[in-house]
Parts: sequence; C-alpha cells; structure tokens
Amino acid sequence: MPVVDVHCHNFNADDLPVRGFVRHVGLHDSLVSPAVAALIDTIVQKGAPGYTDEKPQLDALLGRSTFGDGLEGLEPVQKVVEPLDQLRAEVDAELADLLQRNPALVRSAAEDLAGQEVDQGEGLFDITRAVRRAVTWAKLFTKSRLGLTGVLMSTYPDVDLFTPMLVDLGTALGDKAKTSVREQVILQEQISRLSMLGKLPWQTRARIHPFVGFDPRHEVRARQAHDIDTPLAVVKDAIRRFGFVGVKVYPPMGFRPLKNVAVGDVTAEEAATLNEVLDEFYKWCVEEHVPITAHCNNSQYASEIYKNAGLAGPGGWIDVLEKYDSLHLDLDLGHFGGAHAVEQPDAWIWQIANAAARFDHLYADVGDHKTHDRALSGPYLDRLHDMFNRPATKVMRDRLMYGTDWFMLAIYPDWDRFFTTYRDLYRDKLGAGPTNDFLGTNALHFLGFGDPTNQNNRRLWEWYAKYAADHTPAWLASPVPATP
Repeated sequence: MPVVDVHCHNFNADDLPVRGFVRHVGLHDSLVSPAVAALIDTIVQKGAPGYTDEKPQLDALLGRSTFGDGLEGLEPVQKVVEPLDQLRAEVDAELADLLQRNPALVRSAAEDLAGQEVDQGEGLFDITRAVRRAVTWAKLFTKSRLGLTGVLMSTYPDVDLFTPMLVDLGTALGDKAKTSVREQVILQEQISRLSMLGKLPWQTRARIHPFVGFDPRHEVRARQAHDIDTPLAVVKDAIRRFGFVGVKVYPPMGFRPLKNVAVGDVTAEEAATLNEVLDEFYKWCVEEHVPITAHCNNSQYASEIYKNAGLAGPGGWIDVLEKYDSLHLDLDLGHFGGAHAVEQPDAWIWQIANAAARFDHLYADVGDHKTHDRALSGPYLDRLHDMFNRPATKVMRDRLMYGTDWFMLAIYPDWDRFFTTYRDLYRDKLGAGPTNDFLGTNALHFLGFGDPTNQNNRRLWEWYAKYAADHTPAWLASPVPATP
C-alpha cells in the first residue's frame, strides 16, 4: 500500500504572514522564545522567492507557460541531486554569517533551544546542534516552494503521496502574505503537475496533490468590501480547475466551525455572516465530495481569547457533523487533539474517538506530534492501544492517519526521522496491519481515492487523463460516469 503524508506544508515566507505568525502564535504558544523569534526574523528578512520569481522557473520545467509568459532566454532549473544536502550547505553558510555578525543573538537562541535537547538526554549543551535547528527552520521559510518540495520529498523518501496544505491566516494576525492565495494555487498546481509527469528536478516517485487554504473571516471581509474575487471563489477554482484535492481551515484564527457568536474582535454582526459563509461552504463540500482538514489542537491560536473559547476543539466540529454528515462530509481533525503524556477521560482525543463511532466520515491525523520525546510517545501509544481495543472507540483504528505537519515540526530535534520513528513505534505497539492502515489506507479512504463513485477521485482521475494519462497512480479508481 502507498504511504500518504496527509498533513504537510511547502509554503514559504511570502505565502505566510510570517512576522504576525511568529509574534502572535509562536511566542505565546511557546513554540519559540523571543530570542529564537528574533533569530528567525533576522534570517527571514532576507526574503523568499515570490510569485514572479518562481513561476517562470516552473514554466520552464513544464516546457510551456500557463498564461503565455515569454520563456525566451530563461535558464531552466538545474537538476538537483540531493535537496537535503543543498539545505545543509545553506544552513552552514547562514550560521557562519550569523556567528560573525551577531554571536550574542545566536548564543541566546541556542541556549533557549538547547534545553529541549538536554531534556531528551542528548548530552551536554551543544551550541551548534541547538542553533542549527532554528537556522534550518528559518531557512525553510526563505526557500522556493519547489525547493521546499524537494527537501520534503528527500527527507521522507518512503512517502508516495503528499497533500501539502496552503493556509490563509492574515485576517486574525493583522498581517498580510505577499503572495495571494490565488497566486499560491497557480504555483502549487504547477508543482503538482510536475510530480504527475515525473519532471521534478530530483529523483522521486512521490506525487504532490495539495489542499487550498480557506479563512471564512477573510471571506466575510471580502464580501463587505464587494471584492469580485473572494477567498471562497478561489477555493472553488482550486478544486474544480486546478486539481486541488481538499481544503484546510484554521479555527484558532478566530471562528467556530458552527454557531459563531461574538468573541474577541469578532462582532455579533460578523459572527452571523460567518455562519452564513460556513453553511454555504459545507454544503458545497458535501455536494462536491471535498475533504476538509481542520487544525484541532489547542495551539497556534491568534489570541488567548480564542484559546479560552476553545475554537480549535472538536466540539464545534461535532456540531457540524450532526448537521451535515448524513450528506457525506469528509473531515480530518488535524493533530488529533495533540499528543500529551497524560490525558483526562474527556480530553479532545477521546471526544474525537467517541464521535468517530457516530460519524462515518470523521478522521484525524497525527501531524506535529513530538515523537522524539519518549516520555510522551510511550504513554501516547499505550493510549492508542487502549483506544483501539475499546468497543466504543475501536473504529478510530481505521480513521487515524499519518501526517507530519512538515515543515512546522522542523524546530524539534530529530525532525528528519519523524516517519521512521512513528512507523516503528506504531508497528511495535499496534502491529503491521494497523500500521499499514495508519500510513496510507485510511488517508486514501478519507480522500475518496479508489472509490469510483467519489467525485474527488473522479476529478483527480480526469486531471491525470488531461495532463499525465500514462502516469495515473494505481490508488485512483476508474470513475463511474457522471450522471447527466
């Protein structure tokens, strides 16, 4: 069976309001310390390739231009032997420059990060090892989307299908990405098509089929401004015209999945419009068989108010499923409530598992779990073993999916061994069959692939028939003809 990373990212600093993200999310969420945030900001300020920088290179790889851009004199992208080696060389050069220009900042950031490594029994404080993680994470923000895709595929060569997720986060963070979501869709479609055709500039068998980001608050603001091209229109275009296979949403940015009320800077009027927008969105997803992945961990929220309101929790999604699941709404609750050493009986992970027995299309993924921390991963796997053997929650064995949340996990020790670590831990605790389901089968079911009646399967099949008919993967099913 193919291996699927159902939750990953290949956006760069131009696609993400990175300063707003680091300041409003990373700092209060203890993802990074102020010193690490300053170090990241110093590196990211150097910039990342924008839309106009990257699109001609992707056009050259495809051998044609989507919008008739001139290719005369354009140098094609050179073949890359090993993207990971290239990244390591870039990190070495960046670290040497930082140590020359601002050694105090490097030292301070390294000391903050080293504590995490010492906690894992990795020995005495090592400034180089500690700070390299922060520099590597920051350098990833400055790479092209194509370059990020190369590092992702090279880091996890066992994966056959990646579904990288775009995000739309600017509204709640008071910041704006330089590259619009529509521009990101165009670039990601080209990377996806290169993977379909076998034209990526490095050796790989994997395919890329992305999710588009959607922020209903951004849609509300766009409608208020009478914008012609709204975020929801972009989402529908990405699915129908650009080969995207799902939508990513992010409730801790200031909205409930359903039943919005005034909270934080969301007014009662905006909450009412949010409910209308979300109702339209869910009905469209049901009609078109569009999978949704949602951030479902009490983390990376734009405001403490949103955290305290529990916007990221499964409760709101259970309300959604009660209203729409009978009509077939495919939902993945990303991060599975988070992985913790100790859980209460009413913890999010158990709420999700109990709900999965009621809703046939409810799934979860394990992106961003700290598998390097044995004090956490041991109790967590014990908990899964217990869960899969309880009659009320055993169905979760067929709904839990492998995902990395790469490259957001690159700030942790041993991030490059996430796949092998999780695979081995899962197999040792739960057996080979459940591990195969976890690594791929469950995700293919969630995505609708292999089901000839599923419209998501049909759309992707038709996309291959149009652009790469000789490279259609075995995990897609020949679709049932559409009803006139």
